[in-house]
Amino acid sequence: MYMVNYTSDDFKAKTSEIHTAIIPIGSVEAHGHHLPLGTDVFSPRLFCRLLEEKIGDEIWIAPEIPYGQSYDLSCYAGTIHIPTEVMSSYVFSVGKSLFDNNIKKLIFLNGHGGNVSALNLASEKLMQLGMDVLIINWWLDFSKDILTITEGQGHGGEDETSAVLFYGKELVQMDKAMKNPRTPLMRVYYKDRGKILYENALSGDATLATKEKGEKIFKLLTTRIIELIHNFKAGKYYSEE
Repeated sequence: MYMVNYTSDDFKAKTSEIHTAIIPIGSVEAHGHHLPLGTDVFSPRLFCRLLEEKIGDEIWIAPEIPYGQSYDLSCYAGTIHIPTEVMSSYVFSVGKSLFDNNIKKLIFLNGHGGNVSALNLASEKLMQLGMDVLIINWWLDFSKDILTITEGQGHGGEDETSAVLFYGKELVQMDKAMKNPRTPLMRVYYKDRGKILYENALSGDATLATKEKGEKIFKLLTTRIIELIHNFKAGKYYSEE
């Protein structure tokens, strides 16, 4: 159920039964020379569209948050960077307001790695209010599944490019797809890291991407996400096996 399509009265009535909401979160940033700036917005958006088709009567879909923490890629044109502390406060405020509106369980469906710290911080604060929060980083949490379909992953690489090809093939300029083999050996912060590590604003091998791979990724991961949502709604947070 897309939250914005309901009146205030209808929303209030339905939240007496449906207490779980999902927020798609992305970023606006450079992804190579071949992908659009909205790449990290499009994947969470499409996952939510598929969730609406399959379990739309079980969960609220809140409006997406398009901007994210993108310092590393801010050296490339079109990237919009929101500092972690600012984004964390904003996301917390959105979550708190949903909590005040009888949403007891909240899912952040994240499409961008730079958002992780902000989402973790916001979730810690929301938890203290009594809200249960689930963070899904689709490319990271389901990496093993994705690698049954693609040879590799990366920022603007094979997996992300395949995803956008399936989302909207007309948005991708495959003739500009490139490969960047650089991978970090450790989590170290240094000046111009984005320009050096993400040369040409990408990592991985985008030339291997196909629309068919993207379709397989979304089909498989949508099933995985629905499984997570059902466990989350049921309070199955851990195993004793």
